[in-house]
Amino acid sequence: MGELLAEWPSAGLTLFTRYGVGGREKLGFRPEQRLRQVLSRYLVFDVEAVLKRLWETELEQRQFRTPPTGFAERLGSAPLIDCRSPEELKLGTLPGARLLDAQVAAEVRGQEVLLFDQRGPMAGAAAVHLATKLGCRPQVLDGGLVAWSAQVDPNYPVVGGDGSRILPDWKQARFACPPVVEPLEGDPSQAPFECVRLWRSRDYLAVLRSHSDNWPALSPLIHAFDLEAHPWRPQPRSDWSDRVREVLEKEIQPDLQSHKGVVTLREMRDGVAHVELGGGCQGCSSAAITVGQEIAAALYRSIPELEGVEDASAHEHPEAQPHH
Repeated sequence: MGELLAEWPSAGLTLFTRYGVGGREKLGFRPEQRLRQVLSRYLVFDVEAVLKRLWETELEQRQFRTPPTGFAERLGSAPLIDCRSPEELKLGTLPGARLLDAQVAAEVRGQEVLLFDQRGPMAGAAAVHLATKLGCRPQVLDGGLVAWSAQVDPNYPVVGGDGSRILPDWKQARFACPPVVEPLEGDPSQAPFECVRLWRSRDYLAVLRSHSDNWPALSPLIHAFDLEAHPWRPQPRSDWSDRVREVLEKEIQPDLQSHKGVVTLREMRDGVAHVELGGGCQGCSSAAITVGQEIAAALYRSIPELEGVEDASAHEHPEAQPHH
């Protein structure tokens, strides 16, 4: 499935809208799974017909995609529309963008429009609808804001990006900076931007805020921050194992019980929590989302200094029987 998504980015959303696989923003499969295996869990067995539909949808969307550099050159020439959710819009958007809704769609009827989302599929689907139903001439940011951050503006923080990135709790973002040997704690009162905490670890600067609104507006101030002049102090750290187990037990486990699932901490290694899903969650198609977004968000809220959260589950174990 990972290779299929790399070649046909629209496939995940199409599998949801046409066949009920996963959800609008939640993939119903893991990257290492095969399409036939995924479809069989949803009682869909004609793989060739599904592949044909996925390819047709991909071709529909490809005609509207524009590389990030070309998209940047067109900014200001047409209405700019954000196809993400209102919650994602609050994290920050491209200057001048409006959230796609019924009113905006009516206003741009017959016009050229510039569309984007997080990675591309939602904007691609919107482009097909606007072109076929409303006579619009859409251009879609190929790869979404993740590609924008990688190819146009590396200082633009996005959820899931490899450079400046917003963590799953949405209140913390990490920005690349010169490496440090040991973690350092900063003084938020002397930072030239609003934050409740800031620290340096490894090769990044972590900024924690009391809210998650408009990270891109803060980004230029963060990148202009004089790190060497700031009064840093050593940041003590512990193993965090007990705190991780407490969060898993009190915040995560109650939700997993409805799926007959369990979650445990397998180990803490180099500041990374390696968690293991069992019971009905072992082998689950949405395990990557559960760990990488839902569990990670809860852990970062409680332990902001965590270096990462990884899935250590044996999902392909012969005895794995996920609940559906």
